[in-house]
Amino acid sequence: MRTPGCANIKSLLVVGAFALAALPVAAQRIPADALKNGHFPQVIGHLDARPDKSVHYLPHTASQTGPRAAVAAAKPADPPRPIVTPFLQPSSRSSSVNYGFLVGNSPFTGGHGPNSSVKTFIVPLVFKVHQVATDFSTDANGFLTMAGITNQDETFDVTKPAPACLGKTNNVPFTLAAQSPLFQNTHWNWGGTDLGDTQYIDAFQRANFWNATGEDPGDYHLRLNTQVLPPVVIDFPAGSGIGLPKSSTFLGYSACAPTVLVDFSLFDDYLDYIVLPQLASYGVNSGNFTMFIGGNVLWGAVIGQLPYFEAQAAGYHSFSDIDPALTYGVTQFGDDNYWNWPDAVPLSHEVGEWANDPTGSNYVQLYNVNAVYDPTGPAACQSNYEVGDILAGVFMPPVTGKNGYTYTLQELAFYSYFYGGPSIGVNGWYSNNNTLTTDAGPVCSLL
Repeated sequence: MRTPGCANIKSLLVVGAFALAALPVAAQRIPADALKNGHFPQVIGHLDARPDKSVHYLPHTASQTGPRAAVAAAKPADPPRPIVTPFLQPSSRSSSVNYGFLVGNSPFTGGHGPNSSVKTFIVPLVFKVHQVATDFSTDANGFLTMAGITNQDETFDVTKPAPACLGKTNNVPFTLAAQSPLFQNTHWNWGGTDLGDTQYIDAFQRANFWNATGEDPGDYHLRLNTQVLPPVVIDFPAGSGIGLPKSSTFLGYSACAPTVLVDFSLFDDYLDYIVLPQLASYGVNSGNFTMFIGGNVLWGAVIGQLPYFEAQAAGYHSFSDIDPALTYGVTQFGDDNYWNWPDAVPLSHEVGEWANDPTGSNYVQLYNVNAVYDPTGPAACQSNYEVGDILAGVFMPPVTGKNGYTYTLQELAFYSYFYGGPSIGVNGWYSNNNTLTTDAGPVCSLL
């Protein structure tokens, strides 16, 4: 892997000089009492959301100079080899057959050879906003609002040192992300089974499909062959991104660094119609994977919603609106002590989910996604094979990287949890730290 020398590489600048259409966004307002004297990630519970591909804030009609023209110019003469493989397997939970897609070769082919390597581009994100809030408040109904909003320029650069939060060494968030066990080899042993020296998701996939490969348990690999690209700088017009207060009297917190909230739909439009087409010159296409990494950042509804605080995600994985075969992931790698999940938690969540459900449409029998996070609360039924959601907030034992930094990774659920037992996972487990001890059980019902 190439070492990121972010101070010396040219940035890819995305200018935010576009008219913003006043399209409606579904309200997801947050009660102020839920955040008082608590941490945002634990209140929200789940890490990610799915971008609404029907909402567009950028022009995307065919034109000589528009984004569509850039896409047309970037299309390769020969289509790249797809990185996904279909599977068609029986499911004891549905008493039928389930169909879906996995990244890499199928683990169900049996015998030798279900190993693959995916070219993976790691891209730092730099956000520029022109409004900041100085505190929080509440409306008449108790929903959280931002107070003291002023016009002020602020830049959030994941490639810059963050000594206030991280100390004097190992203090560049993007470098820590690039050196994390998601992309670097680490030795793994789960439940007494030695999984060898490899990347976290490769170890997870080996354990996930341990008994699916026929005569050779654990004979499965999905490795990420990484390359760091120059930073992408996105300038959000006023009203589409806002710096959050570093400290708040109203909510009773003081963070070591500020966090930015950017509009989810506008950001995803930037990726689809501007950033990904521009990155085609580096080789980004549907034959590989791109992981965009920001620092202290949240994605949510901003346009037309201020002053309400409506954060929705710490990251997500999706596919291009223009080329649905082109998949990508987005994540925070935060270092504050309030708004952001610990270091590599969102990164491990998103890469793990992308590997197992790259299209977001691997449907399974409904399961209660709150079964672990809030077992006594109301059920929340979910129907896709997302290995991170069911264990949001559940971490693996700390892992020390070769750089000496101690990383926090999320525990992830195995295939058999969603599709039914008996488990084909390592040790007969249903997740990679054995938190889940059975499959998801009967079909989830809200009644």
